[in-house]
Amino acid sequence: MDQPATVLDFEFGMSQLSGNKTLLLTLLNKFSDEYRSANDDLQQLVKEGNFDEAYSLIHTLKGVAGNLGLFALHHASKPVEASVRNDKCLPDDYASFSALVDETIAAVDALSATPVPAAPEANSAVATQAREQFMAALKASEFISQSTLDEWLSVLSLSADTKQGIEDAVDELDYDEAIALLEKA
Repeated sequence: MDQPATVLDFEFGMSQLSGNKTLLLTLLNKFSDEYRSANDDLQQLVKEGNFDEAYSLIHTLKGVAGNLGLFALHHASKPVEASVRNDKCLPDDYASFSALVDETIAAVDALSATPVPAAPEANSAVATQAREQFMAALKASEFISQSTLDEWLSVLSLSADTKQGIEDAVDELDYDEAIALLEKA
């Protein structure tokens, strides 16, 4: 299979998620867990003649890989997807695809084993962006997941009491209180 060299384009993945490194690492780990057995699963589905499920598996893997910046796997998935859909079999060079799945999972696992750098200083562009995103989410009364809230609070230079007050307000869906606390900080 003709494969681009980029197994994992971390910067692209970051751009897809507005620079949210924690979320990207979470999604990459979820991808790794979800597709660790993709080779065996796909081969079993084809062997059983379950081509609809096989197609769904490879199609979803292809899409998720592309969105996360796993470009080599995304591109290599296309001929496998076409073969399953059109020819009702795996392509002759399936072994190279299988090896690439393993290589991609290994790259994600290696990245996950790397410690995350310390949070940037509060006056950095990252902190400014986090404050703006946080404020916009609060004003729009958007649901804010605990991981997103933790990330935003970790990059902002706030006292422990202010952080706790904001977290409590968000947990209680009292976004006006959270906005007031964030504006005072």
